[in-house]
This record gives sequence, structure tokens and C-alpha cells, in this order.
Amino acid sequence: MKVQCSECGEEYQLKPDENPSDFQCKCGGELIHKPDKPTKTPDKPTKTQDKPTKSSDNPTKSPKPSKSIFDDWKKQYMIVIAVVFLVFILIAVDSAVFFGDLVVTNVTNPSTGAIGKEISIPNTIKNNGILPTGDCNVTFQFTPEQNSKNIIFLGKIRLSDLASGEIKNQDTKFTVPTNITPGKYYIRVVVDSNKEVYESNETNNEIYSSTPVNII
Repeated sequence: MKVQCSECGEEYQLKPDENPSDFQCKCGGELIHKPDKPTKTPDKPTKTQDKPTKSSDNPTKSPKPSKSIFDDWKKQYMIVIAVVFLVFILIAVDSAVFFGDLVVTNVTNPSTGAIGKEISIPNTIKNNGILPTGDCNVTFQFTPEQNSKNIIFLGKIRLSDLASGEIKNQDTKFTVPTNITPGKYYIRVVVDSNKEVYESNETNNEIYSSTPVNII
């Protein structure tokens, strides 16, 4: 039988009836029995080794890419742009909510007026809008009928800015033109006659007196 030194690993061959404890290695180490190397049995081939696996037999799904912080930021940015654009559209479509609106609510004319003499015309102007208005001109005219045909310029005044809902009552005085033909004339009042103020409604800036003035 084979033995080997427990210290240096030197191998020795003993007879079958000899005891390893009766002997000693030349290095002084104890001799121990050296086990025979086990024979390695070949592994049985598995079914997967017998039959190669096709790539199509077990398809694997590709993992979806995870959303990054940049994707979330880009989505929020697009939402902000959409909201700003919507607000701009609302302002353009329904500007009455945001801008001023000058209106002549009343004009009172005297029953008679003399050529070359002064007449007094009480009138009322109001800002129907939310925002205040700037300064503008208010024009006064004579007209034979309640329309803008054959108008005769009477005069104009400068109106200071009006706050939201503010009402301006005034008694405006003018001299009747000397080149006017005697007769009956309505008084036409136009606020912001030079289109200086941006308004929500530009179609309600004028008014006609309910009765004509008899110019003599």
C-alpha cells in the first residue's frame, strides 16, 4: 500500500501486512495512508446537451427603458407652454375681461342755440372695462340726422384716464360755428375719436342726442 509523509509529502510503498505507524519519514514526519484517487465517472449528458436550444424556442423580451427625470421635465415644460398658449387665445378672443371700454352713456342738448354763441352740452362717459384707460379725445359734432353723414365739427375736449367702472359727468361748452346753416341738428358725441385707447369694444364709442337743437 502507498503511504506519504504528513509533513513533507514524501511517498513510500509498504507491503500489505506492514503498519504505517511502525515507520517514519526521513524528515521525521509521520506516515499516513494515501487514499487512492477516485475514478471520475463521466457525467451523463442532459437533454439540453443532446438537443441544442433554438433561439426561437425561448424568446426573451427586451426590457422597456425606464423614464428619466429629463422625460418628466420635458412633459411639464410642454404643459406650461400649452397653458400659456391657451391663456393668450382667451385674451385674444375675450378681451373684454381684461381691457377698458369707454362708453358715452348720456348727452343732453339745449333746445335752442344761436350762431356764434356758446351752448352747454351735459354728457356722461363711463369705463365699462376692468382695466383703466389712457387719455383720449372726445369729439362733438352737429348732424342733420342721427348718422355720421353731413357732420359739422363743433369741438373736442381731452378726457383724462378713467379707472374701471369710473363715471365722468361733465358740462361741455362750445361756440356754435358761424358757417352753419340755421336749422335743427342732433349732437353726436364720439369718445376716443382718434383711436388712442385699446378697448375691448370699439363699436360703442358714440351717441346721438335724443332730440335736435334748433340753431337760429
